[in-house]
Amino acid sequence: MSLETFGFGDQFTLQEAFELLNSHVVKKEDEDNENLAIDQIGFIAGVLTLNDEVEVMIKFPKELIQLTKAAFSEQMSLLEMS
Repeated sequence: MSLETFGFGDQFTLQEAFELLNSHVVKKEDEDNENLAIDQIGFIAGVLTLNDEVEVMIKFPKELIQLTKAAFSEQMSLLEMS
């Protein structure tokens, strides 16, 4: 899934945020690591609307992160789970 190809500008739409729910993610700094530890993999656990901006909540085993679309694109990569 490419975040640059849908939505309006640098904000999530509700539809694209909800489509990401339960998707697995990894921080960009860890994306080239072939042997990821379980605590390096997170999942999109929720969607928030704050001041007319849609944000996603990402749950890692030791932290919870709230990101806008711009921050998500800069800091996270989606994992393809097969």
